[in-house]
Amino acid sequence: MIRLALPKGRIREAALAAFGVAGVEVEKLDPETRALSTRLNGGEVEVLFLKDWDLPLYVERGIADCGVVGSDVLGEVDGDLLVPARLRDGACHFSLIGKSRELPKAGEQIHLATKYPKTARRMLAERSWGAEILELSGSVELAPMLDLADLALDIVQTGRTLRENGLIEVEVLDVIHPCLVVHRAAYQRHRAVLNEWVARLEAAELAL
Repeated sequence: MIRLALPKGRIREAALAAFGVAGVEVEKLDPETRALSTRLNGGEVEVLFLKDWDLPLYVERGIADCGVVGSDVLGEVDGDLLVPARLRDGACHFSLIGKSRELPKAGEQIHLATKYPKTARRMLAERSWGAEILELSGSVELAPMLDLADLALDIVQTGRTLRENGLIEVEVLDVIHPCLVVHRAAYQRHRAVLNEWVARLEAAELAL
């Protein structure tokens, strides 16, 4: 049996679609269920349903053999995980968000709101301006709207929230993809199954 962790958040549908193509019987999952785990494929696959930010830890500790999590989350957590594939569907991007299109000038110090402090520090290390990072857990866009921060660093999908609140995508920093992550020892145990899944995703042009 292989234990697969699936996210509850924004990339859930992309993950389900991908593993359906890979051969996991995800169509048998009840979308209304509150069960935390279920078995599919005649008991050969156990699916766990986890929050995005918890999923890497379950895989790193070997509780789950593999799972799907956004590269935005992977950039914030410590862990030694294999990433054999990234999914095309469910992509979005990291952006700097503000009320005007102007970036800070060289040497300027600003306030930057985000729930991705490690990503923010890496970004700032390549800039000629600096920032005090204000770490928030949600509604990051409110910070520049209400002048808590000069800019926000957050994920943008459609941009609708920004448009409806008078905000601007000042700069796109990186593309975010759902990633298949695998525990190293689990990869050795389940190499044949995992390689078959990845091969099917690549054949369907669903994996990068």
